[in-house]
Amino acid sequence: MLALAGAWFAGASWEAAPVASAPATRMAGARFRGVVVQEASAATLGRLRLGDAGVLVGPAPSPDHDVYGLAEGSDPAVGWMTAAARRTGGLVVAPDRSRSLVPDRHADVSLTLWSAQPMAAVDAVPLVRPALAGARVGPVDLPRPNGTADTGPQPFGVTAMFDYDGAVTLTMRRQTDGPVVLGSLDWREHGPWAYRVVWEPLEPGELETETPSPLHVIARDRVMPSMARVIAALWRAVGGTVVDAGGFVVTPDELRERATPHR
Repeated sequence: MLALAGAWFAGASWEAAPVASAPATRMAGARFRGVVVQEASAATLGRLRLGDAGVLVGPAPSPDHDVYGLAEGSDPAVGWMTAAARRTGGLVVAPDRSRSLVPDRHADVSLTLWSAQPMAAVDAVPLVRPALAGARVGPVDLPRPNGTADTGPQPFGVTAMFDYDGAVTLTMRRQTDGPVVLGSLDWREHGPWAYRVVWEPLEPGELETETPSPLHVIARDRVMPSMARVIAALWRAVGGTVVDAGGFVVTPDELRERATPHR
């Protein structure tokens, strides 16, 4: 839980760490039958400080989930709870239990690779084109910083158009406002060059709902592996750290899982 909190709140820390319950420990052997070495102990809830945004209390006992409650919280803390539930396949329940939300885990399938190495469009397009088989790939115009003719690495964008699944766009540009989670990593593991791949479905409004139509889900399932393969190809070429739309780090194993089509 601390890792999830640290992805959004730089000052996240346990004010009091949770303690799991433990059964009584008895000595083994006939001579010591019934002799208790350590008494049973009850679980103790922890208090996780989300920086200045609030305090999370838990986990409370539950047969299926770790349950945490927001004892003190602001809008950012509530937003983080939704993002964390989306990331882990959990749910968010109102304090009075009148409402609950099960976030769609793949509502936003965007991925961003943060790297110290820029790449020119002439090198990137041939690298990612195999992952975009069946698409028409064309350039995207991106404004140059301050409108000047910068002689350094240039931002670029390419879009792959799919007949039935919408468009996947890859952009590369330098950014100084990276996600909070990068601050928890070694500085050598990321950089200011953001390679971002996003999907625009045929019906963009479907991105705003937690219960999209079956056609939207089918299209999304078809483009997700391509998007992951694009980022994986770039990661192998320039290194860096991959972050998902929720602001959480995507590990190489997770990236491989995303790149595998599921039937």
